[in-house]
Amino acid sequence: MKVLIIYAHPDKQSLNHSMLEFTTNYLKEKNHEVKVTDLYAEQWKAGIDEDDFLNHEKGSRLYAMRDSGSAYLAGMLSEDIKKEQAKLEWAELIIFQFPMWWYSMPALMKGWIDRVLTQNFAYVSGKEFENAPLAGRKAFILSTVGVPEEMFTKGKLGEIDEVFFPIQHGTFSYAGFKVLPAIIGYSADSRRSNCFEKTTEAIKERIDNIENIKPIY
Repeated sequence: MKVLIIYAHPDKQSLNHSMLEFTTNYLKEKNHEVKVTDLYAEQWKAGIDEDDFLNHEKGSRLYAMRDSGSAYLAGMLSEDIKKEQAKLEWAELIIFQFPMWWYSMPALMKGWIDRVLTQNFAYVSGKEFENAPLAGRKAFILSTVGVPEEMFTKGKLGEIDEVFFPIQHGTFSYAGFKVLPAIIGYSADSRRSNCFEKTTEAIKERIDNIENIKPIY
């Protein structure tokens, strides 16, 4: 399987980076092809602006959605966006790995979504969800949170799939991805936690059974 990992964490000494290395190595060990976009290492530009669309008249009114679609059709997107779109077209499985900050992903990853999932590439009016241009690919979240699992089941923070609903449904599913259950490393900030061991076991199980995992509704 061709696997693309979109990764967002600023520290190479982090738990997340150790998990990224484990996932990449295990995928290769199982004879999968892997590409990684490390957003912090590559100093990804998060914000949409007129420089993204090479056919846009400088200084004129910018309509981000419409202009992204016309630039895509004209082959006039900036090179960094084209590069990432090519990776998505290549991939069969996309893993979005990030620490959960303020109930969501880091800004760089949101910026990757904003800039790369352009109109006519990731969505077309009347062709969303299972009819979207990227339909058929699988995707899932691999994330870490600082609190124990019970805080997202019996605690005040809400169910984890509710927290990630805007990402899993509003982005992944809308763009046609078959969304697999998220893998979450809980108690990531605790030095007494065995978060790495538990999460990497879940990653191994996911990779070993990737063809049999049912998408979430």
